[in-house]
Amino acid sequence: MQLTGKEIVQEGIITNYDEKNSIQQQGLDVRLMKVNKFIGTGYIPAQGKTQLPQYEEIIPEHHTDTGGEEHNIWYLPQGYYEVQMIEGCKTPINRVFDLKSRSSLVRCGAQIVCGQFDGGFETEHMGCFLRVDNSEGIFIEWGARVAQVRIHQSSDVDNPYNGQFQNDKQRS
Repeated sequence: MQLTGKEIVQEGIITNYDEKNSIQQQGLDVRLMKVNKFIGTGYIPAQGKTQLPQYEEIIPEHHTDTGGEEHNIWYLPQGYYEVQMIEGCKTPINRVFDLKSRSSLVRCGAQIVCGQFDGGFETEHMGCFLRVDNSEGIFIEWGARVAQVRIHQSSDVDNPYNGQFQNDKQRS
């Protein structure tokens, strides 16, 4: 069973969401906060902890439009980026979720790539990856809704997540 946006809010699974614009019929939209480029390689051993590549933050450019409104915008050339969202999560042990690209992002030639968020996982800012396929690149504004959380019920409540990425401890 997939939760509705209202059910996600009622259960308090996603933190820091935009109450006015994020609640959708079948999920909750999440907003882009940070973009990092890869500057190294990672290593996934047969046993033991994953060693992440190094990342370097890409700072958005500051723009003022003709109406005087200020905007922070990234230009991202074709490539693969690690991204963080404004929203965080407190995943109950009987829930599991992922992030799916919003159609507006796909229409601009980019996609969210995301693993599964297991029951018991918590973080202040959810992370995933952004693949820009458009050969011309893409412009994305800070705070833009780029993905939607889709949460499902899980019957396995005996094995909550307690891995190396719990509460962003690997990123410290």
